Amino acid sequence: MLHAPDDLSMFQVIARGIPDSEMPGHWFTAREIWQLVAFVRTLGRVAPQKISGDPASGEKLYAGKGKCARCHTVGGRGGAIGPDLSDIGARRSAGYLREALLNPESTVPQDFLQVELATHDGTRITGVRLNEDAFSIQIRDLSGQFRSFWKSELAKLNKQRGKSPMPSYQGLLTAAELDDLIAYLDSLRGAQ
Repeated sequence: MLHAPDDLSMFQVIARGIPDSEMPGHWFTAREIWQLVAFVRTLGRVAPQKISGDPASGEKLYAGKGKCARCHTVGGRGGAIGPDLSDIGARRSAGYLREALLNPESTVPQDFLQVELATHDGTRITGVRLNEDAFSIQIRDLSGQFRSFWKSELAKLNKQRGKSPMPSYQGLLTAAELDDLIAYLDSLRGAQ
C-alpha cells in the first residue's frame, strides 16, 4: 500500500490523514485505530483452501516448464513484465488462479495495459504500459527492458485493453501439473 506499507504507517495515516489530500485525520481512540488497521489488513485476503496438487512440484514447474519466472516476481526474484506473485495465494482463490492460467485474458487486471507501438523509423515494440502522460509513454517491453518514448516519436500507439502477453497453459501442462502449479501459487501468501 502506497501510504501504509506496514501497520504502524497505516495507524499514522488513519490518525493524521494524508497531507494535501482529501483524507483528514480521525478522532478515533488509539484502540479503535488499531482495530481498524487489523480490519483493513484482512480485506482482500483469501483464506487458505484445501487444494489437490503438490506445491513443491508446482514450484519446479513455475521456474522450469511453465517459464513463469521470466515474467513474474516471487520474493524479489524473477521477471518484471507481469504482476508480482509473492502473495497471490492470499489475494486470489484457486478457481481464479486456474482461470488465469487457462484463459489469461479473462483475468487481466484493470490497471494493466498492453500496448503495441511503432516509431517513425519503423521499429515495432509490444510491452506493458508503466506510465503515460499527454506527451510521453514508458513501457516495459516483452524482453523486460524499460523503454521511454515521446509521443511525437510514435507513428502508432495501439492500447490493447484486455489483452495479455501471458500464454494459456491449456495443453501446455497436464491436469496434474496444472494442479501442482495452482497449489504452489496458492501457497504464496507473502509476509505473514
